[in-house]
Amino acid sequence: MLRLRCRGTGLLLAAMLGGAVSAYALDRPSLVLITLDTTRSDYVGRVEAGRPVTPNLDRLARDGARYMRALTASPLTLPAHCSLMTGANPPAHGVRDNGASALPADLPTLASSLSSKGYSTAAFVASRVLDRRFGLDRGFALYDDAMTAEDVGEQGYPERRAAAVTDAALAWAKENPASRPFFLWVHYYDAHAPYDPPGEWKGAAAERRYAGEIAYVDRELERLLVGLPKPPGGTLVAVVGDHGEMLGEHGEKEHGIFLYRAALEVPLILSGPGVPSGTSIAETVATRALPATLLRLLSFDNEARSFGPGLPGLPSSAREPAASIYSETWMPATAYGWSPLKAATDGRFRLILAPKSELYDLTADPGETTNLFSSRPEDARRLARSIASVQKRERTAPRPKVSEAEAAELAQSLQSLGYLSGSSPRSGTIDPKDGIAMLSEFERARDEIRQRRARHAAATLRELVRRSPGNVPFLTRLAEAEVAAGETDAGLETIREAVALNPRLDLLHTSAGNLYAQAGRTREARQEFRAALALNPRSATAWLGLARIAARESPGEERAILLEAEAAGTRSGAILARLAQLELSSGDLDDARRHAQESLALLPDLAATWWVAGEVAEKQGRATAALESYEKAVALGLSDPRAWLRLGKIQRAAGRSADARRSFERAADLGGRSAAGEDARRLLAETP
Repeated sequence: MLRLRCRGTGLLLAAMLGGAVSAYALDRPSLVLITLDTTRSDYVGRVEAGRPVTPNLDRLARDGARYMRALTASPLTLPAHCSLMTGANPPAHGVRDNGASALPADLPTLASSLSSKGYSTAAFVASRVLDRRFGLDRGFALYDDAMTAEDVGEQGYPERRAAAVTDAALAWAKENPASRPFFLWVHYYDAHAPYDPPGEWKGAAAERRYAGEIAYVDRELERLLVGLPKPPGGTLVAVVGDHGEMLGEHGEKEHGIFLYRAALEVPLILSGPGVPSGTSIAETVATRALPATLLRLLSFDNEARSFGPGLPGLPSSAREPAASIYSETWMPATAYGWSPLKAATDGRFRLILAPKSELYDLTADPGETTNLFSSRPEDARRLARSIASVQKRERTAPRPKVSEAEAAELAQSLQSLGYLSGSSPRSGTIDPKDGIAMLSEFERARDEIRQRRARHAAATLRELVRRSPGNVPFLTRLAEAEVAAGETDAGLETIREAVALNPRLDLLHTSAGNLYAQAGRTREARQEFRAALALNPRSATAWLGLARIAARESPGEERAILLEAEAAGTRSGAILARLAQLELSSGDLDDARRHAQESLALLPDLAATWWVAGEVAEKQGRATAALESYEKAVALGLSDPRAWLRLGKIQRAAGRSADARRSFERAADLGGRSAAGEDARRLLAETP
């Protein structure tokens, strides 16, 4: 009877809300999905220096079920998450690499299914590699991919720390109606290179710093789960890694190139309604089975069917015949021009199809060191047939979402620059096992560019390009080295070759735009920056590139370009700071103050913006605020003698003679025999 009364209340509430909430969903559990980027399975439950790395994940596993051998479909963030949300293998959803394609609109996702059942839905992602233009926002009422443009990770995508993601998710949860079940997806990216953990983990070896990032995420995960509301139907929690990290195994430092255990095996933990506590499942499973499993645990059995079979070991699990698990990586092909890799893994063996194929007995050889491909042909053929059956369902994913105007602008830019309109996945003949040795030489060449040894770097990179033709990273760095060495025409030809290999990757167009701008060829630079923006309207690098050209050639356009960037949703402290400077110069003090404050909210350690904020405050008659802003600017390292001179004058006017003397001394030291330096010495002599 109690259940009937709850259902009746749900029907009444649904009627009061105009039918916006499905009464069928009101008494269901809420769902929290936490995806841990770049997290190896063997770092969960690990002990470092006598301390557990993941005490909160360990506790969650004890309270629920942990899958000890869960395998991802891809060692790349975007394809792996597309599989996690759709239950489909990469050939079936078509997203094979980061940044180049979007999830097809006809595939149901976990979010779209739960949204249709009345769930309140929100996602909070920590890297722009999961930007909404790639299609994972479908089904989410809120898709929070807002992050500061200057917080750029190693691969060129803006990102944010776990604490910021947790704060945003908890703020949303606080506003979510308590009567409505929710689906919350939280993505943590911190374990991705470069490893920069907070606190006691800093400065250690790479493996320990990596463990430190995971320990930090583990603490944030606890804060998230403790801070979330406790809905009447309870909360189902799922934690899963998108892919692992090689950490030097088989010669790969990070991930994306190989399909070995360290890259494929990830944590997978379920806890909450319908999940028996203290369960450990040893069977090899695919993480892509997660959406079907979660829908069944939420009692949406009909919806679960379209996502394929679920995970074993649960009361809600259907009995499914054991099948091998498919994984692939196209990054060796799309980035480096090498061969892609495809793998099938069953309970004992892993087959990796490559120019030099591999077969490993994972039970006897967990380190995957002894290749049995020639000695066990039947097992190799069996797993190869499994791979072939997955490949039969191959499809092409659409390009990332852009507006009609942006698409037209992109087509015009590509045509005017002589690029083809798109690129298809490439498949070279170099085995990644052979190509991996070239990456250490590539890293040394990058270091030489930073050390201003451009000619030496260019020679190294030309040899790498000869050995690995069509290698986009090699070509891009070679172009930078050639321009830096004064070989401008050669560098521009090289960057054009790189962009032509993947003309729908915005990062390549911004690189080309920067090199054209360095060469003074502003027409081509503008076109490249506009092509980048047609692909990624929130590219701060491209907006700033256009603004710098405008500042030199038509200053009246600079502010309009930066305002266009702001309107596009680009969260850039540098863009906002420059807007504040321009508005200060034109006398628009209210706008200058607003933009300076917004810039400092994003980049609180930007000294130049603190100075602009001080100038605005001074002109508005806010003397105390002006002095505080100026002092903050110089404390953060502003070393212009004119700034120290002005600060000293304001301090002296405020009766702070001792502080004024110190500022005049600093201005004199920095200014030398300049007008500011001479003025500082005069005022120093006059100040008691």
